[in-house]
Amino acid sequence: MLDRGLLLIMDYIIVILIQLIASIQDLKTREISDWTWIAGALVCVPLGIYLALSLHELFLYIASMVFGAAFGLAAYWLRAMGGADSKSIMFISASIPPVTLPNMTLSIVNMTPISVLINSLIIALIIYVPYNVIQNIRYGKQCEALMRSRSLGKILYLAILMCVPAYKVFRNPNNYSVAQALGEDGFEPVIRLGLDIEDPRELLSEWLSQGRISIDTPVLTSYHIPLIIPITIGLIIYIVTHINFVTMLLASL
Repeated sequence: MLDRGLLLIMDYIIVILIQLIASIQDLKTREISDWTWIAGALVCVPLGIYLALSLHELFLYIASMVFGAAFGLAAYWLRAMGGADSKSIMFISASIPPVTLPNMTLSIVNMTPISVLINSLIIALIIYVPYNVIQNIRYGKQCEALMRSRSLGKILYLAILMCVPAYKVFRNPNNYSVAQALGEDGFEPVIRLGLDIEDPRELLSEWLSQGRISIDTPVLTSYHIPLIIPITIGLIIYIVTHINFVTMLLASL
């Protein structure tokens, strides 16, 4: 019989490697080749199934895989995540079998996609909320839509929306969606649920042609967080914190 511990380590390494490759592609182009996921799945999914069978964790593995697939598809359909982020969650769910813990609640939270999502959400908040605030401190006083907001609303916008000069949006249109609208009295902040797939340059070009903004005018945007990076970091944290559980499980078999 093949060494299950060695196979599990191999599985972890390949999954992390695929995630790192995807993260590098995302940072460079904001697009990830489907072949990255296909290549990873061809190796890691059969390995994950074999490990789930040999570790007697097939039921929890199937539950984890179904949850990951359902969440990924729902998040993409609702535009809560980009396609690459959703594929990443589905890939991880099908590649890494979770282990049963003594407590049922802990076993559910410990399912690979749930645990990785919790980790990645915390990491995303730690990374991107301060980044939003710093950008808003830098450009906020020149951003009409942000300055028009008051009290609690302004605190919310400072945390989740970002003021950037219009030229930055033209330079990297895939990174932003416009989060302001032109009303009777000027620009006002707008929060939209889900990712806006419309090209933000069209609206900015219209405002430029009308003389409402210049290329250097800060505009209020929603920054498209590259979640693949927090997901990868969350995965590494998941693996590191679960090595002891896996070691105990292998020793008991």
